[in-house]
Amino acid sequence: MKRFLLSMMILSSIFGAFAQNPEELPNYRKSDILIDPFWLIGGLALNASYERLISEDSGVGANAIFGFGDDLEDFTQISPFYRAYFGSKYASGLYVEGFVPITISREYDNVFWTDESNRGKSAVYTTGGLGFGLGGKWVAKKKFVFELNLGIARKFIGDRGPGDAVTGKGMIGVGFAF
Repeated sequence: MKRFLLSMMILSSIFGAFAQNPEELPNYRKSDILIDPFWLIGGLALNASYERLISEDSGVGANAIFGFGDDLEDFTQISPFYRAYFGSKYASGLYVEGFVPITISREYDNVFWTDESNRGKSAVYTTGGLGFGLGGKWVAKKKFVFELNLGIARKFIGDRGPGDAVTGKGMIGVGFAF
């Protein structure tokens, strides 16, 4: 009798496991790529962002700013981030984010010599910090993405330049979801 009951329990467990249909989620987007056209057109920097969505209300990614304008020529910042979304749609709407900015900047101490046009010393500063940001993301039906983002961070790791303890990031981004 024990063998019969044990056999029935095992068979019912196996049939029960195969009878369950796995919950299938709709084919949502998994990644977003965005670029800030205003910084690019203004000739200041390339500001781009990539995000990998890990659930309907969170994502991880990185934002990169590569300066090439007169004021930002020697500025690079890469900021990995984690976002928590509060919208009713899949990974869109308002969000808060925590990010870690890694900033590389160069400062020059220009000295003009009579025999050469410009000779100076330069110092490279690499810093790391911790920041907080707010933003919003909206996705159109054709997977066109629009994002507003603003964040501020405190630098606490590495050599900072004089009076350079705070950094930030901002984006008015347009992009594509796939």
